Amino acid sequence: MFGMGKKKSDEPLPVYMDEVEFSQLLAIVESVGPRILVEWGSGGSTRALLKRVPTIERYISIEHHGGWVENVAKHVDDPRLELHHVGPDIEMPPEGASRDEIIAWDKRCEDDASAMATYVGFPRTQEVTPDLVLVDGRARVHCIKEGFDLLRPGGVLVLHDAQREAYHAALEACGRVVFLEPFKGGQVALVRKPTS
Repeated sequence: MFGMGKKKSDEPLPVYMDEVEFSQLLAIVESVGPRILVEWGSGGSTRALLKRVPTIERYISIEHHGGWVENVAKHVDDPRLELHHVGPDIEMPPEGASRDEIIAWDKRCEDDASAMATYVGFPRTQEVTPDLVLVDGRARVHCIKEGFDLLRPGGVLVLHDAQREAYHAALEACGRVVFLEPFKGGQVALVRKPTS
């Protein structure tokens, strides 16, 4: 049922999270009961959340990779999904790039706000105040800040792969962070926006 990292799945668009971590994410989303959800980083969890959370009225998903957008669109036909391809403001690594080149590119996207400014800023063009924001794409440090600013009072920001220390300062700047345990592949963390 779940992609669980690099394991193969029979599903055409598996959830690339460990089953425990996806269960944690699902529990958060179901407890918030969002009408409007904004996500950076589309995929199997997009499909799975739409399937399981009936409160969602608008699911705005931003993805930087055009080929991946086509794959997601092919497997998700839910009318609540607003899937947007918003490419980076810098050149992506070429096909066949080495792992080191991809890691360097990812790091630049985290360190340089201008590298993916259009991607990060896209939800503002939709004029929404989300109940829940899910950060699971590129430029996460910048998406954390932007997503938290967009949230309605009392809304929740969720970060996947929160065990990565590079994201901790951005999370902690939002308020009290809850890091969920256990995790196997990518830790889930959440921050609730104050109501006043």
